[in-house]
Amino acid sequence: MRLALVNTLYRQAPPILFGNIAVVSLTVFLLWHEVPRRDLLAWAAAIYVLTGMRIVMVWRDRRAAEHPVATAMRRVRRYTAFSAISGCLWGSMGIVFFAPDNAVVTVLICIVLAGMTGGSVASLSCWWPTYLGFALPTVLPFAIRSFMHGTPLFSVLGFLSLFLLGVNIAFSRTLQRTVRDAVLLRFENVGLIRQLTEQKERAEIANRSKSQFLAAASHDLRQPAHALGLYIATLRAMAGAPTIRGAALDEIAERLQAALKGMCQLLNVLLDVSRLDAGVIEVEPRCFPLQQEMDALESQFLSAASAKGLTLRIRRTAIWLDTDAVLLRNILTNLVSNAVRYTGHGGILVACRRRDADVEIQVFDTGIGIASDQLPGIFREFYQVDNAARDREQGLGLGLAIVQRTATLLGASVQVRSRPGRGSLFSIRLPVMQNIRPSGTGTQAQQAPAVSGGPKKTILVVDDDRDVLGSMQTLLGAWGHTVVAAQSLEQAMSAARSHGSLLEFVVTDYRLARHVTGVDVIRAVTDSIGRTIPAIIITGDTSTEGINAASSSGYRVMHKPLDPHELRALIEM
Repeated sequence: MRLALVNTLYRQAPPILFGNIAVVSLTVFLLWHEVPRRDLLAWAAAIYVLTGMRIVMVWRDRRAAEHPVATAMRRVRRYTAFSAISGCLWGSMGIVFFAPDNAVVTVLICIVLAGMTGGSVASLSCWWPTYLGFALPTVLPFAIRSFMHGTPLFSVLGFLSLFLLGVNIAFSRTLQRTVRDAVLLRFENVGLIRQLTEQKERAEIANRSKSQFLAAASHDLRQPAHALGLYIATLRAMAGAPTIRGAALDEIAERLQAALKGMCQLLNVLLDVSRLDAGVIEVEPRCFPLQQEMDALESQFLSAASAKGLTLRIRRTAIWLDTDAVLLRNILTNLVSNAVRYTGHGGILVACRRRDADVEIQVFDTGIGIASDQLPGIFREFYQVDNAARDREQGLGLGLAIVQRTATLLGASVQVRSRPGRGSLFSIRLPVMQNIRPSGTGTQAQQAPAVSGGPKKTILVVDDDRDVLGSMQTLLGAWGHTVVAAQSLEQAMSAARSHGSLLEFVVTDYRLARHVTGVDVIRAVTDSIGRTIPAIIITGDTSTEGINAASSSGYRVMHKPLDPHELRALIEM
C-alpha cells in the first residue's frame, strides 16, 4: 500500500509543478511595479530552478518501468524534501514582500499563499507529511510577520491565515485517509479477482481432469463389458447347436471369468481411490519389523519377475516401524508391481536407507523410465506414460494415485527420480522406531475363514433391483440357505412379521427406492422382531458422501462388485 501511495504522489506531481510556474509568472507580473525588482526576480528565479529540478526528478521517476517496494520511503523522502523547500520559498514572500502600507501587495500575498496552500491539498494529500512539509512553511512566516506588526487588521489576517491552514490540514488528513482506503479497496479487489481467477483455473483443471477420468474409466469398463457381451452371444449360439462340448463351455467360462475379473479389478481400484478421498480409511499404527513386509513382497513378485527374466533383489533390514502395516504394504505392492510391469530387462531392487531419524524405502528398476515433463502427472488418476491405446496389460493408471493418497494418509512423502531408457527410483520416507527389541510375538497373516460346511440360515435379502435380488436369492439358495426376498422397506417389514422368529441374517442394498437406506431397513427389522441380528450392507456408491454414510452406519459394509467367497465367509462364520 505504501508503494501505491508514493506512486500516486508522483503521478499527481505534474499539475502542481506547472501550476507553480504559472503562479510565479503571474505574481511577477502583478508585483513588477510594487516591490523591488531585484528581490522579485531572485525569488522567482529560485522557484523556477527548484521547480525545474522537481520536474526532472518526477520525469526520471516516471520513466522507471517498475519501482521495488524497498525504494518507496527513499522516493517519498526526496519528494517531501523538495516540497518543503518549495514551501519555504513561497512562504518567504510573506516576509520579503511584506508591505503593511501597500494594500495591493498585502492582498496579493494573501491570495497567492491561500491559493497555493489550498491548491496543493489534492495533489499532496496522498502522503500527509508531504503536504505538511509544504503548507506549514508556506503560511506560518506571513502569519508570524502579521502578528509581529501588531495592528488589528494584520492580527486578523494572521489569525485567518492560521485558521485557513488548520482547515486545509484537516481536509488534507481526511483526503489522505480516503485515498488510503481507496487503495486498500483496490488491492482487495485485485486480490479477489486473483482468487476468482485461480478458482476458475482450478475448476477448469478439475473439470478437465474429471472428463479425462470419466473417459478413461468408461473405456476401461467398456472393454470387459464388450467381451462379456460377445461371450454371452456365443453361449446363446452354442445353446442352439445340436451338441454342446463341455471343453468349449469351460473355455468360455474361463474367459468370462477373466473379463469379469478385469471389470472387478477396475471397480475395486476406483473404490480404493474413493475411500481414500472420502477419508473413511483409518490408520491403525502398530510396531512391526520392516523385514516382514520385504519378505511378503519377495513371495508375491518373485515368480512374476522370474517369468519375465528379471532379477528381484530385496535387501534385508533390521529396521522397525510404527505405522499401518496394511497401508504400507499397499504402497509397496503398487510400486513393485509397476516396476515389474514396466521393466523389460535387468531387474528390480528394493532397499532401505537411514535418513537421520527416518527410513527411506526405495524401489529401483531398470525399466523404460519417465521423461521429466511427464513426472508431475504420474500421480493423477488414469495417467499412463505411452499408453494412448489404454492397453490393460499395462495397468489401469490408478496405482500411483493410490500410492500418493495412501502416503499422505500415513504422513509420509513419496519421491521419484527417473531417466528415460535407464529406469526409475521411487522412494517413501517414514520415521523409524527407536530402541526396539524384536520379540517372538510377530504379527501373523490373518487366514481367511473356511467357506464351506457352515450352518444354514434364514436370510432376509432386500434390494430394489429385481435382477440383483434374483441373482442374490439364487446364489444364497445354492449355498443351502433359506432366502426371504424383499424389494422395499414395506416388504421387508412384512417379511419380518411373518418370519420374525426364523430370521438369522439380513443382506440389504444401501440405496433403496424413495430415499430409504439399508440402515433404515435393518433398524426397522430389528425393532419389529425385538432382537438384534447380524447384517451386511452392500453398496455400489463411490461418492465421498455415500461412502462416509455407509461406513458410519455401524454395520459391515461390502462394496459392489463383491467377492462371493467373502460374502459366504461372513454369513456362515
